[in-house]
Amino acid sequence: MEKAWSWYTLFLYLILAIIIALLFRQSIISKNNDNKIKIGKWSFKTKYIYYMLIYIIFILFSCFRVIGDGIGGADTYNYIEYFNTLGYVDFSLKETILFSGYEYLFFNTMYLVRMLGGNFFHFSLLIYSIIIISYVKVVDSAVDSKNDSWWLILAFLPLLKSLNIVRICVAASLGFVGLQYLNEGKEKRFLLFFLLAFLNHYITIILLVFYLFYKLIPERFFSSRKKIIISNIVMIILSFAFLPLAKFFLKISGFVGYLNKIEISLLGYIPIFFFYFVMLFDMNFKKYVEEKKHYLYYKMMIFVSFILPIFILLNGASRILLFFELPRYILYADIYSFYRKKLPKKDLKISDIIVVILILAWLTFRIYRIWDGYALMPYWNILFD
Repeated sequence: MEKAWSWYTLFLYLILAIIIALLFRQSIISKNNDNKIKIGKWSFKTKYIYYMLIYIIFILFSCFRVIGDGIGGADTYNYIEYFNTLGYVDFSLKETILFSGYEYLFFNTMYLVRMLGGNFFHFSLLIYSIIIISYVKVVDSAVDSKNDSWWLILAFLPLLKSLNIVRICVAASLGFVGLQYLNEGKEKRFLLFFLLAFLNHYITIILLVFYLFYKLIPERFFSSRKKIIISNIVMIILSFAFLPLAKFFLKISGFVGYLNKIEISLLGYIPIFFFYFVMLFDMNFKKYVEEKKHYLYYKMMIFVSFILPIFILLNGASRILLFFELPRYILYADIYSFYRKKLPKKDLKISDIIVVILILAWLTFRIYRIWDGYALMPYWNILFD
């Protein structure tokens, strides 16, 4: 089986994305209604049934896939080789500061699984469990409207990427949980999950930069559209001015590989630009997200708009944005909900249908853009045999 475009695989990915979003939708309905199920003397919330189904579907999809030459994730063979050959990794402060060497927690988790008699499948089961449980935790805490669940179709994209760049995806998933805790004002828990994520992938340092931004930038700044836009322009200019310096730091760090991949393509960032300007267009939206207790995600989007220019120039934007991807989709849902309330009631259903079609179209486009480099097609599962 060789790497090639597969319509069957595309259809599978879209169906899985829809099924997981629908299960999240049902979990939200059950949560809001406080539905419970009783089995004998035991009673538990119905939402956990949907969470378990989401977990089972993703584990069957991710852990039982066929891995071959050019399929099953471009980096997967590298991880299998690390699992089979790499021993215990000592903690090195110097390498950590320089973002080089092997990340302590991720690779020692491999070592621990192997020492306990496990194989790469058992390691995958552990890692993918962490990823999907993190998603469930964030959605359970942050999403309260069933209409917002349609945007979780897009959340399948980082899940799909995890078939290849699993190390950064597990770090990002832990980061999502940390950001939600920060959104709830639980800073110590955020710092704990930041540390766990950082020890899985050093690029997680961007979450610490955001934390400093979140803590240090005064509130009045976020109430001024003029200040935000001027700051954006300044950051674009500084990004070009300091590009040589950024390249120097990449050269002496563990991210030197990015220097050989610099290519600028803005097409994939169109939704970010669009939603960012929509978000700033009406400052009443800021009050809306404060009421929904998603204000941190609003600040996060402002932060992303500041850092995006330099990482686009360095071709590292896709990796950096991964750490804000699920929270960003939650914010997109907030924007749609905010403007949906202003539509006539007779137009709501057709509006929802159009949005779902656009979401699926965008997911299709993104899969088309990454399938080759990530070796995501054709997908085959050993359970199909």
